[in-house]
Order: sequence, then C-alpha cells, then structure tokens
Amino acid sequence: MAIQYIHMTVICLLYFWTMALAADQQCKDSYEKDGKCCELCPPGTFVKKQCTASTKTDCGDCPVGSYSESNDLFEDCQPCLKCQHGYTRVCTTTANTNCVCGSGFLCSDHECSKCEKEKICRKGEELKRTGSREYTWKCVPCPNNTYSDTEHGHCKLLTQCGAHGLVVIFPGNKTHNSKCGIHAAGNKEDGGSIQLILAIGSFFFTVTLLAFLTHACIRIIRHKKPEAMNCPATSISITSPDICGCPLSKEESGGQLIQQVETKDHARQSLLSFHQC
Repeated sequence: MAIQYIHMTVICLLYFWTMALAADQQCKDSYEKDGKCCELCPPGTFVKKQCTASTKTDCGDCPVGSYSESNDLFEDCQPCLKCQHGYTRVCTTTANTNCVCGSGFLCSDHECSKCEKEKICRKGEELKRTGSREYTWKCVPCPNNTYSDTEHGHCKLLTQCGAHGLVVIFPGNKTHNSKCGIHAAGNKEDGGSIQLILAIGSFFFTVTLLAFLTHACIRIIRHKKPEAMNCPATSISITSPDICGCPLSKEESGGQLIQQVETKDHARQSLLSFHQC
C-alpha cells in the first residue's frame, strides 16, 4: 500500500511539472496574465500598466536614482546604491552603482557601500572578516601550525622539517617560522671523513717533501766530494810541497821530513866551512 502511494505521488508531481513547463514554453520571454502572455519590460524600464486581452504591457522609464538591469515584470525600479566613500561606476537606469573604500579602509558589507578603518594586526595575528552581507574586521591569533612574522601580515604554514629530511632546530611559534638543520649523525660522519682525508693528504705531502730533500742533499754531497779529493797542478810547489791541500801517505810524509833535515844539515856545514875560512 505504501509503495502504491509513493508511485501516485511521483506521477502527480511529474504531471504538474510538465504542465508548468508547457506554460513556460507557451509564454517564453513573457509572463502570463489572466491566461494571456504579456511582454516583459526591457532594462531601464518598469511595468507601468499590465497588459489586457486587447492591449500590450505599458512600460515606463526608470526615474533618476533608480535602475532596472534586466527584462522583468516589476512595477517599479530598484533604488541606486549610495556609497560612503567613492564610486567606480555611477548609477544609470540600466546598472547599479559600484562602490569603493578609500585607502586605509575596508568594506564592511558585500556591496562596499559602507567602510571601516583598517586594523593593523600585530605579529602572530591576521585580519579576519566576520559576517556575511554586513560584516566587520578584527585581528585573530594565527591558527595552529601557522605563523605571521610581520605586522599587518597573513598567517603562513610553518615549515615541516621532517618532510624535507631535516631535523628541527627550532620548532617555530606564532611569530617565527621553524628552523631546520642537517641530521646530527650526518654532521659527525661528514666531519670524520673530512678529517681523515686531511690526515692522509698531510702524511703523503710530508713523505714526498722528505724524499725530495733527502735526494737533493745526496746530490749536493756527491757533487762536492770529488772536488775536495782532487789536487790541481797549479797548487803544487817545489819549494813548499806541504802547501798542497792534498793529504799525503805516511811514506811520502817521512821522505819529505828526511829531505828537509838533510837540506838543513848541508846548509849548516856550508856555513861552518865559510867561517873557518
């Protein structure tokens, strides 16, 4: 029984919807009045007199300070909007006024016909609008996980260090963003690697420098030793054989001493013989 009742209800609704749609199609771009389709008045006009079976709709122009933006069947025009501060478009018979608030002010309704002084929010706050058609502005604290680090600013999301593979150095608050850093273990490993590389480099540099200095000293010593052992011919003297810087053997040294003694004795004997004479 309940199912049959539902079916009948749906059929009735479909019937009435179909009849309404047919009527709308019959009076397209017009409206129905006493079974007759009457013309709509164009923008900038209003219905001055309804149509009859023998007459059409009588439309009149909108008076100054009023407007009509579309084809309609209203018997009066809409009043133009009045702005508290300024206009971006003046009202005409076919378009309403557009309002604007001056510098340092904010709109306090959806048409911006009213204005209120803009508030300067502190760090950690942002300006929020309250209301729908008519509203006001006030400073509210930043929500969780957001911050505002300037006056008259907007709340922004805190940087999520973990999402970037970093560790949190400073978690952030309402007035400052988070600060992130490289993982501590990574720092120690990097530092140890750098120190190891520097130590190995220093070791090889020291070994290379010592090898170079040793080789240079050996070459210098080998170059000077033959010069010291050689006795040049120009340095040999017959009268002074000991002038030569070259070392003599024991036999040569003894022979020279004997020769010198004999020379001295021979000179002494010659001197005595001279005195005797």
